[in-house]
Amino acid sequence: MLVLWSLAFVMAASRALVRKQIAARGVDFKLLFGFMFSLGLSLAFNGWMGGAFTAMNDFTTSSMLFVLVALNVTDLGRLKKTCAAVVLSMLIAAGFGIQAFHTGQYATQLVLRQTAPSHEDDDPSRAPPSSAAEIPAQDNSGWYLWRVRGQGFLSDPNDFSQVLVMCLPLLWAVWRTGKYLQNLLFVLAPGVVMGYAIFLSQSRGAMLGAASLLFFLVRDWLGTTRTTVLMALGGAGFIAASAIGGRAISSKEQSAAERIEAWSVGLELLKWKPVFGVGYGNFTDHNPLTAHNSFVLCFAELGLVGYFLWIGMIVLAYKSLSTVIECLPKRNPHRLMVELLRNSLVGFLVCAWFLSRTYQPVLYFLLALCISAWYCAMQSPGMADQDSTAHRRMHNIKWVKSTFLMMAFTIFAVKAFVVSHNLGGGG
Repeated sequence: MLVLWSLAFVMAASRALVRKQIAARGVDFKLLFGFMFSLGLSLAFNGWMGGAFTAMNDFTTSSMLFVLVALNVTDLGRLKKTCAAVVLSMLIAAGFGIQAFHTGQYATQLVLRQTAPSHEDDDPSRAPPSSAAEIPAQDNSGWYLWRVRGQGFLSDPNDFSQVLVMCLPLLWAVWRTGKYLQNLLFVLAPGVVMGYAIFLSQSRGAMLGAASLLFFLVRDWLGTTRTTVLMALGGAGFIAASAIGGRAISSKEQSAAERIEAWSVGLELLKWKPVFGVGYGNFTDHNPLTAHNSFVLCFAELGLVGYFLWIGMIVLAYKSLSTVIECLPKRNPHRLMVELLRNSLVGFLVCAWFLSRTYQPVLYFLLALCISAWYCAMQSPGMADQDSTAHRRMHNIKWVKSTFLMMAFTIFAVKAFVVSHNLGGGG
């Protein structure tokens, strides 16, 4: 991997220098590498200077993936091909996972078996033998919870389904009005396969993330009010489906209660060490479980300094995309990709609210795609005039104040969840 990375970087950097094309701005790189440096500072200020270099080295995969995308994806064609490659890869992975669930073939690798919540406190010796459920779809014992997953860094069902949620909006890049067969084969059918794989993953965060996409995908068709109602109905349906599948969405359920308790610990750690946090990777030193929330994990381990840089990357990417949408006409092809990637980012972040994925590569890959979409839009016809209002708006994006507001909002939201949980007696 190091050899491949070195070759890819040298070739991409050479191309960028010759053509003078780099998608990311200086502020994007400053936030990224400032965040990387904050990982080291968080450990250095907690008395482990040697661990600072290890922490920054751990993050190199994510940061360098961002850099590679910024160097390579510099026009609309490359952006579409990159998104298509990701979608196709995840569609194939979803198909294999569904096949493993229904046939048992490669089920050991592609389907995670867990004890169902209703049997977590039962005597394990009463569990049916493993051979009794060689095909997950045919297991009627109710003892096990079967969750479709991927391989490698997607071997966790939550990670797997989160990336599927990210890919769902990107399918609409090939939607064409009046092309019924094309839309059925390349948009609707793959969407059904991915949606079913998300359902089989039994990831409650991913189900909520998929439900959140409804607002952006159909708002222009139905209007804001009708779409809000539809989103609420869809969310209720997913919640009901999760309850039938054995994983109800309720803070009374043990797993959900443990997550909210972890969020409470995260708030206490922020109060204790608000500037640089308790240190990268140290959350589990203060709680048996990880935070199960990317936002909580960030401010607890890295403090407000690291949290500002992390939220800043997200806010800048989101506001960049939103500004493009405001400045470009609806039929502009660049605007379509920008809208779809903004939807992907929202869906991904909804899932991240329930997962500890602060440092994982997929987020930074997605942020780099968002920045590349902004850059490609800047090269579109009509945007080259530096004196135009649209050009100035797309270059002068006010993100600092919004970052502080988002920091306050997310911390307040975590606090509200914890208070609500405690007032309800853990329910």
